[in-house]
Amino acid sequence: MDVEPTKPLSLLDRGDERLTLKAGRILDIADPDFQAFIDELIRCGRENLGVGIAAPQVGKSLRLFIMASQPNTRYPDAPAMEPTAVINPEILRISEEKETGWEGCLSVPGFRAKVPRHLEIDVAFTDRHGQNRTERFNGFMARLFQHEFDHLEGILYPERLDKGEALITLEEFTAQTGIVVPR
Repeated sequence: MDVEPTKPLSLLDRGDERLTLKAGRILDIADPDFQAFIDELIRCGRENLGVGIAAPQVGKSLRLFIMASQPNTRYPDAPAMEPTAVINPEILRISEEKETGWEGCLSVPGFRAKVPRHLEIDVAFTDRHGQNRTERFNGFMARLFQHEFDHLEGILYPERLDKGEALITLEEFTAQTGIVVPR
């Protein structure tokens, strides 16, 4: 891997063609450069108040994302969890039942929208220690996983909106919800 651990990662914005690419599988999880990249990705997500961040968002076409849900000013009701590296994930099962909820994205700054997502999902992935894991997520965590998984498939959340739904500005979001999201 060609990652410089001391160089801060830069987020790509919507419109960058690299965000539309399907990411490649990771073959050497133990590679020290890859492990350093995981730490940098966690740091980048934390510094930008993200509850998740995917490698494609910083220009690396790798099947890796971080789930790092924490209550913060962007997501005050997010559940708390330790940052988890999700490597080469698969969605094994999705519920028929969907739920529409607010989403934002570090690569779509300044906007929010109501996005339908499956309420419950079963997933498989490898963690940063090379352990294969299967999990069942529901609610917010299922939404987070699906949002980040989409990044690996080259999909941004505005592509998931139901007909008639649209992106709204953060000011409009605050007016509708009372939640003030920093820019």
